[in-house]
Amino acid sequence: MKFSFVLLCMLGCLGACSSKDDPADPYATPATFCAAWGKAACSSKPVLACSGAEKVTDQLTQSCILSQQTFCEKLLLPVTGYSSQQASTCLSAVQAAYSDGVLKASEIATVRHRGEPCNHLGKGSQGVGEECTSDDDCNTLKNYVCVFKSGAGTCQIPSLVMNGTSCAAPEAACNPGFYCGTDEACVQSKAAGKACTATFECATGFDCDATTSKCTARVDQQNCTKDDDCATNVCDLPLGKCVSLITLAPSEDLCKDLQ
Repeated sequence: MKFSFVLLCMLGCLGACSSKDDPADPYATPATFCAAWGKAACSSKPVLACSGAEKVTDQLTQSCILSQQTFCEKLLLPVTGYSSQQASTCLSAVQAAYSDGVLKASEIATVRHRGEPCNHLGKGSQGVGEECTSDDDCNTLKNYVCVFKSGAGTCQIPSLVMNGTSCAAPEAACNPGFYCGTDEACVQSKAAGKACTATFECATGFDCDATTSKCTARVDQQNCTKDDDCATNVCDLPLGKCVSLITLAPSEDLCKDLQ
């Protein structure tokens, strides 16, 4: 009896000690994740670049953090079943993107549109092979994405196939600049003026015009209003010009969420 009592006490102590020693998850909720996002984004370079100030102050930094936190919370609205499983990888990418005050297209995709690696934050609502309209419908924690065929998507772990080869398998995905054609082979996305039946056949920045049935630029590349208007995937506002990168400055639209 004495041995059993001692053993129970030891097990109880181990359980209690373990729970005390286990650190709390700092990104457990969308709110705590976005607070960390704000701190990751607002290092000295972007704070100075967007404020136009001569030196960083606590007030400028805190204002930037709160602004980015709000922006992050809006970014997370489409996410179903948030999980912090890959949060630290995303936050490291956010910090790296903003650290030099210059954002390339791939970095803008990450910090403004939750592109790779910030696209793995939710469990989604759709199962494997079920219909989807965006990656957020799928279990991104396990690397499922919405793979589109003829404009319709299903949740799959994509398997890239060679250009010109079969994309008939549900998980088969074509390389950027290609799409799965009606003959179930990866074919090159169509340029301006090429005949089309749907927008997914056209290159980035182009739509399939319903009147002419030809790929047509969404807008003039010198008159964009959003990133996906551009072949470069970067629209420099307020200039309304498609560019390949953006250098942060007080007049840049990106700085509205960094001030």
